[in-house]
Amino acid sequence: MPSAEPPSRQLDPPAPAPAHRSSRLFFTLFFTLSSFAEGGQAVVLLWLTYALTNSALLIGVMVVLGYLPAALLGLLFKRFADRGRAGRVARSTNTALSVVSLVLAVQHFSSGGRTALSITVIALSQVVLSIAKMFNKAALNRLIRGAFEREEARRLLAVSQSASLTGQVFGAGLAGVALAQGWITAALICAALAYAASAGSLSLGTRGYADRAEQQPSTGENPAGGGRAAVPIRWSSALIGVLVFSVPSSGALQFLNTILVPLASTVAPEQPSYYALLNIVTIAGGFLAGVLLSTGAVSSRRVLGWALPVTVALSLALALVDAAYLVAVVAFGLSLAVTCHVICMQVLTNQVPADHEVGQFAVVRNVVASLAKAVFSFAAGTLVGVYGVAVAFVVLACGTALFAAGWLVMRPRWDTPGTPGTSAR
Repeated sequence: MPSAEPPSRQLDPPAPAPAHRSSRLFFTLFFTLSSFAEGGQAVVLLWLTYALTNSALLIGVMVVLGYLPAALLGLLFKRFADRGRAGRVARSTNTALSVVSLVLAVQHFSSGGRTALSITVIALSQVVLSIAKMFNKAALNRLIRGAFEREEARRLLAVSQSASLTGQVFGAGLAGVALAQGWITAALICAALAYAASAGSLSLGTRGYADRAEQQPSTGENPAGGGRAAVPIRWSSALIGVLVFSVPSSGALQFLNTILVPLASTVAPEQPSYYALLNIVTIAGGFLAGVLLSTGAVSSRRVLGWALPVTVALSLALALVDAAYLVAVVAFGLSLAVTCHVICMQVLTNQVPADHEVGQFAVVRNVVASLAKAVFSFAAGTLVGVYGVAVAFVVLACGTALFAAGWLVMRPRWDTPGTPGTSAR
C-alpha cells in the first residue's frame, strides 16, 4: 500500500505493525461480547414477554420495536454517519446498552410482576437498542473500511459474524439456564457487564490506527471531518442491488427468530429449555455460515445463487414437520442458508460504496434491513397468532420465492476489488 493516498480516500489504512493483529483480536472480542449480551438479553426479554402476556403478536411487536426506530431515524440522520470519531461512537452506544440492561434488571427485581410496567420498560429498551445499533453499525463499517485492506476486511466481516454467533450461542444457552432457574435479574446484569466489557475491548482494539484515521485534516474529499457537509451518495445499480437483496435474508432471519418462541411452545409445550435449544441450533447454523465464508469453503457467488431457493425449501419443511429433533435440524439448516446470504450482503455493504460513502450507505442499508426485519417480524407474530406456525412458514417460503425469482431476472453484478466471487453472471 503506498504511503500517500489520493484525496478521495476517506480513511487512511493502518500502518503495518505488530499491534495490527492484536487489533483484529480485540475487534473479534468486541463482536463476541456484544453479541453475547444481545443474544442472552433477547432470549430473556422475548420469553418474559410471552410469559407475561401469552401473545405471539406482542412478541412480534417487541421485535419490530427493535428495528423500526432505526428505520425511521436512519434516513434523517444518515448525513452524520461519516462524521466524528467512529471509535467513540461505537464505544458510546455499547455503554448506553449496558446502562439499559441495568435498568431492565432493576425494574424486574423491584416490580417484575407488574405486567404493564414490565412490558413498557421492555418496549422502551427495544427502541434504545434499535437506535444504538444503527449508529454502532455505521461506525464499525467506517473503522473496518479504514483500518483493513479490502480482502482482509472481507474476511474480518465473515469472522466477526462467527464471533458474534459464538457469543449469541453462549448468551442464549446461559439465558436458557437462567430462565429454567428463574434467574432473570442475574441474566440481565450479566448482559450489562458484557456490553460494558465489549466497549472496553473496542477501546483497546481501536487504539492507534483509529485515532490516526479519524483525525485526518478536513478536506473537500474527507467526510470524516466534522466541519464539512456530507457528500451525497452517488446511486448506482450496484448499490441499489445490495439494498434490494438485503431484504429477503435480513427479513427471513428475523422472521425465524420471532417465531422461535411459539414454535418451541407448539413442538414442546411448557419446556423453556427447548426454546433455548432452538436458539442455540439456529445460532450455530449462523456460526457455521461465517466459518464457511471466512475460510473460502463456500464462495459468495454460490451463496448468492443458491441461498434463497434453499430458504424456500427449508421454510416449507418447517411447515410440515412436527417432531422436535427434525424441527431443530431443519431450523439449523435454514439459519445456515439465510445467514450465509446475510454475510454476503454485509460484505457488499462495506465494499461496494466509495470510501466517502461507507458510513452513509451503511445507515441506508440498515434502514432497509430494519424495515425488512420489522415487517417480517410483525408478519410472523400476526400469522402465528391468527393462523398458526405452519401457515407462517408457508408465507415465508412464498415471499422468499419472489425474491429468488427476482434474482434470476435481474442478475445484479457487483465488481469490487475485495469481493471475489460476488459477481453474478
